[in-house]
Amino acid sequence: MSNLDNLTQKILEDAKNRASEIVTGAEKRNNSLINQRVKEANERKEKILEKAAVESEMLKDRVISSAELKVRDGKLSAKQEVMDTVFQMAKDKLSDLDQKEYLGFVESSIKDIDTEIKPTLLVQKEKAQQLKELSDKVVLVEDESVDSGFILKYGDIIYNYTFEALVDEIREDLEGEIVEKLFEE
Repeated sequence: MSNLDNLTQKILEDAKNRASEIVTGAEKRNNSLINQRVKEANERKEKILEKAAVESEMLKDRVISSAELKVRDGKLSAKQEVMDTVFQMAKDKLSDLDQKEYLGFVESSIKDIDTEIKPTLLVQKEKAQQLKELSDKVVLVEDESVDSGFILKYGDIIYNYTFEALVDEIREDLEGEIVEKLFEE
């Protein structure tokens, strides 16, 4: 029986060794598979983090760019507001010319006009009295549509000398210089 016991013992030991080899092999495959999955997960995590970093940098750049545009637009709007105020002040100052200055302005504006045909001078009602002495050179007409300065009609030609029109006409030419002087940085 001893041979039978030995044989049984031998079979059991072979079975245990074989089982041990199978378990060890399975553990190695499991560990290898787990390591591979962990490596893949880490690679995906790195890609996701890199993508998030790139996207966050782009978003940050867009936010900064947008803020810079808003600041620039705000500055431009403020400068435009100052420019509008400056030109409105010029119009107001011209509208407040005293009688002597106003008469001088009108006389200098009409001095080169051919006097064969008497031109028509449209002025504000308040200014008509100040210009009575020009009645030998022009036909003086009070006109409610003239709010400042005057309008000169000479035949079919109309000259607009309203202060609004004169200031607006030179605004484009002067705007660059005014911006330079007002907003030197």
